[in-house]
Amino acid sequence: MAPAPTKTPSQAASNAATARSQRRSVRATSWRRGPPPPVGTGARIAEGAGLGPGALTLAPGGRYRPLVVRFSMSEITTLGWSFERDVEAFAAAGAPGIGLSLRKLEAYGVPRAARRLHEAGLAASCLVSSGGFPLGDAAGERRALERTRAHLAAAAELGAGCLLVLPGPASALSWEEAAGRARPLVEVLLRDAEQARVRLALEPVSQLRVDLGFLHSFDEALDFAEAFGSPWLGVVLELNNAWVERRLYANIRARTARIAIVQVSDFKVGTMSASDRVVIGDGDIPLRRLCGALAEAGYDGWYDIELLGPAIEAEGYEAVVPRAIARFRGLWT
Repeated sequence: MAPAPTKTPSQAASNAATARSQRRSVRATSWRRGPPPPVGTGARIAEGAGLGPGALTLAPGGRYRPLVVRFSMSEITTLGWSFERDVEAFAAAGAPGIGLSLRKLEAYGVPRAARRLHEAGLAASCLVSSGGFPLGDAAGERRALERTRAHLAAAAELGAGCLLVLPGPASALSWEEAAGRARPLVEVLLRDAEQARVRLALEPVSQLRVDLGFLHSFDEALDFAEAFGSPWLGVVLELNNAWVERRLYANIRARTARIAIVQVSDFKVGTMSASDRVVIGDGDIPLRRLCGALAEAGYDGWYDIELLGPAIEAEGYEAVVPRAIARFRGLWT
């Protein structure tokens, strides 16, 4: 086999500049300048990414299906790396966006992070995760609310698509009691979210993580969110948790506009613990089918690749990041 042609320095620089330009074009489609876009706007997203009309196919029902979508690599994937190293590695691997860890962001500084992301041409898809209200503890709820309001301001400064919010654990409360405590907190945040032009994304968690929240399925989180009637409140579709849910595909079709972001990873059947994920394609989730269903429903928001667990740590971030990005792109071909 003949060796691949070697790129000249000028060609490599040109390719890098084109990639940065495309990432910045995708960044310009974030929701910070207006309300969440309606579903079925894949053509506009593709045009904003500099992809042109050839990047789209017409899906059943007459909706456009983008062949290249907005995706980010989450800093949760690389827990052991610094903010600076994440930015360098994600940009080098070709990710147009980054899912920001609040812990890393607070250590690095928001203004400094905004400058660094601009230099790298990376868009902020989301901030992960705020909230965590200690429901039933009035003083603790107030403190957590103020922290979350500060995180919302940071998301606005960074132009993030959404702020992920854990509404809080129920502790000894019933589900209904926990929901009753969480509602006024969310109502306060929604006023700030509308002013900041940043969407809140309620994050359901595994039933093994009752320490994090009382919402444990995509379906119940949708019901909880829709009771507010606000376009500034959405729900995280975390595929590792939701892929076996009843009514999942019906919810994707009927309640697409309520999806704030899609978290993508894979799961191996037989896994017996929470937060034990694998690289896309290494597990058993029908990700190609799920992504197809989302595209056909008109979803054109961010997909955030969020991997964590023993398999990710064992393989090493240097290998995981580019492999996960390549596998995600492969879902659309």
